[in-house]
Amino acid sequence: MSVVFRFAKAYTQEPDLMAKSLQKVKSSLKLRTQARNGALTLRLGVKKYVLPFEVRMISSNEYIFVHIPPSAEIMKLEKDGLKVVTDMASADEAVKSFRRSRKRSGGRSPRQVEMPAEVAAALSKIPSGYKLAYGADGSPRLVKTRRRRSKK
Repeated sequence: MSVVFRFAKAYTQEPDLMAKSLQKVKSSLKLRTQARNGALTLRLGVKKYVLPFEVRMISSNEYIFVHIPPSAEIMKLEKDGLKVVTDMASADEAVKSFRRSRKRSGGRSPRQVEMPAEVAAALSKIPSGYKLAYGADGSPRLVKTRRRRSKK
């Protein structure tokens, strides 16, 4: 049992309270998981069987959260295998690693596409105010461009 001092008062921090808060973290992660069918397999001898359980999971570079009802665990990925997270600091770190960025990515910058000389020459022959369209039979034809005027 450890003693924590806050605001000049002594509060005791029970191990049971830490377990309850770890359970709260697991409960909140259960809501953000995605179901994966066929994710749980069992190998007996040379045969591999897919177990009929709904496995829900979230993963990041360092942590993985697996929920197989009624059990759920946060595990840390290490070189020698998976290690179950038991302390609150590691659980908070895992929750932060599962968060997705809400910022938009810059996306791809538009690439310059090279146009063949024949196509450029053909497009330059289209008069202003017209566009190239294809008829019902698939033949190309010139169509007047629609002019949109502002509504006042």
